[in-house]
Amino acid sequence: MKYKISIIIPIYNVAPYIEKCLDSVVNQTMTEGIECILVDDCGTDNSIEIADHYIKDYDGDIMFSIVHRKSNGGLSAARNTGICNATGEYLYFLDSDDEITSNCMELMYGLIKKYGSIDLVQGSFYETEKELKSISRYDFPEFSRDRKQIKSFLLKYEGDIVGAQSRLIRREFLYKYNLMFKEGIIHEDNYWTFFLAKHVKTMAFCPKPTYYHRFNPNSITNARNIDKEYKAYHTIITDFSSSIDSFLPGRQKELILNNLLTALNICKDKSMTKNLINPFLSTNTFLEKFLLMLYINTRKKLNATKILHLLIRLYKISD
Repeated sequence: MKYKISIIIPIYNVAPYIEKCLDSVVNQTMTEGIECILVDDCGTDNSIEIADHYIKDYDGDIMFSIVHRKSNGGLSAARNTGICNATGEYLYFLDSDDEITSNCMELMYGLIKKYGSIDLVQGSFYETEKELKSISRYDFPEFSRDRKQIKSFLLKYEGDIVGAQSRLIRREFLYKYNLMFKEGIIHEDNYWTFFLAKHVKTMAFCPKPTYYHRFNPNSITNARNIDKEYKAYHTIITDFSSSIDSFLPGRQKELILNNLLTALNICKDKSMTKNLINPFLSTNTFLEKFLLMLYINTRKKLNATKILHLLIRLYKISD
């Protein structure tokens, strides 16, 4: 059978949440043509046993399978394992401590049926019942082939849009541009989205929230580790800086700047600071370098804000 969608769910130490996550998958209003790949990332609790019992008791159209990794590799490695085992026309990433609305697949795949083969379908998130009843605040049309509009939107990293979750991405498109997830770092979604934005030519947007992002106090994103943060941001800043292309370079620089400023607030060590700044500094013009270093070394908040606004304005002019 040729599947329309492959839902990929990495599983690692999510015993309290995995049943609700799987409930949200099996309760879809669209179940035909869907496979769901659970990736066992070798956790230390009984998450995978719960998932295994769950799918053995399931009797429906969705084809479930479990892929066991040999060792824990983190979220990126688990997603990549799922990608390599997926056969669907489109891939959908669902974190195992989150849920999707019952009409998620129907709404998102409905845009593909309406507009034809699309590189990316972007969904909307919610975190409370109140948000579920609202329409997305993001300003994007239902469908676009305007590459400037698409790339600008993806590079804004606004709210939850940066996440790999709540997206249908065409599998052939992903393989064509080798859009696998960077392994060995945290903030992997930030990394992935930057390179994704370079290639998307057609995109649809679903304004109705379909993805429930649950706050999990034990998740990686909620566990601060300076060494991991430094490694991730150093990789992000270095790789982004060496990959700036000629299409909207200012937007790319602005995004790198945002990552740099976040990193500098976390990593205070002088040697760390220097290593974070230097890769990005080399991509800037003489005036941009001057303003960047002036901003970093300015202690008065009001003056620093003015300098930052001027620097960002220069970036925008370059587009």
